[in-house]
Amino acid sequence: MLKLVIIYGTGSHNTERMAQAIEEGARAEGIETILRNVSSADKIELVDAHAIAIGSPNYRDKMMPTVQKFLNEMANLELSGKIGLAFGSYGWGLEAVQAINKQLTSYGVEMINDLAIKRMPGEEELEICRRVGSLLACKIKNK
Repeated sequence: MLKLVIIYGTGSHNTERMAQAIEEGARAEGIETILRNVSSADKIELVDAHAIAIGSPNYRDKMMPTVQKFLNEMANLELSGKIGLAFGSYGWGLEAVQAINKQLTSYGVEMINDLAIKRMPGEEELEICRRVGSLLACKIKNK
């Protein structure tokens, strides 16, 4: 079965809400999902994934240190050809999402457009997240 692994860091639950909505969108397309807070994530779950979504809020103009550590630990995995998404919430800048995209790209992940939501996502923003989850599912179905 096609699988999407969603890993996120969160401070005030904004990025967590986004991750949950991304998962809803992918599941609605019939894709198996694994949703993990970065504190309980295991990089081994990424090995047989067809798509990977990594999220972090902006934290002092960069991604959360726990998300950065997890991304660094992914360096020795074979990720080429997987579909990827960088997502997160922000207040002023998009550094976290941009850095996630750059790092996943360096691992050979084929990235779709980043998903960034300013502050707390409302229902309209969560619907955008669901649509992105659906898009991610369709990308791996059609690969």
